[in-house]
Amino acid sequence: MAQVSHKAGVEEKGKRTVHSPDVYLPKGGLKETALCKKCGALYHDKRWTMEGGKPAEGNVTKVTCPACQRMADNNPAGVATFSGEYLLAHEAEILNSIQNIEAKARQKNPLGRIMEIRQDKNILTVTTTEEKLAQKLGREIFRAHKGELHYQWSHEESFVRVNWSR
Repeated sequence: MAQVSHKAGVEEKGKRTVHSPDVYLPKGGLKETALCKKCGALYHDKRWTMEGGKPAEGNVTKVTCPACQRMADNNPAGVATFSGEYLLAHEAEILNSIQNIEAKARQKNPLGRIMEIRQDKNILTVTTTEEKLAQKLGREIFRAHKGELHYQWSHEESFVRVNWSR
């Protein structure tokens, strides 16, 4: 796994993930308009969206979108862990920020979702359906609350582990 670390006062530089094919995305995309039978996401013009009018019933294929499939398989693409005494003191604020970050990101990409949020004492673990959402959660909490931020990528598996602490 590749690693990148950030500490308070250090700017984040480069180190983007290498594009790797997601096993949940069909090669070449879907051939026609599709509607996720679980969440209602619409696939049209090579994009998944939650907006726009629904196509006529005869023109749509019912499928399970990649995010819903990941959730059904309980196979996250990202795990973001937030820990430390600071977390306990600012728990409600950080949880609210995490939910707002996901809601904003989901407007652009409905496949980026939080699968689960678990808390055990001073450790908060968030699993996501996409690598980029886990990275964004860590980056935004780091920007707002400082601390230490570490990434570990597994490019072969399209997976990222994000650890923030303060």
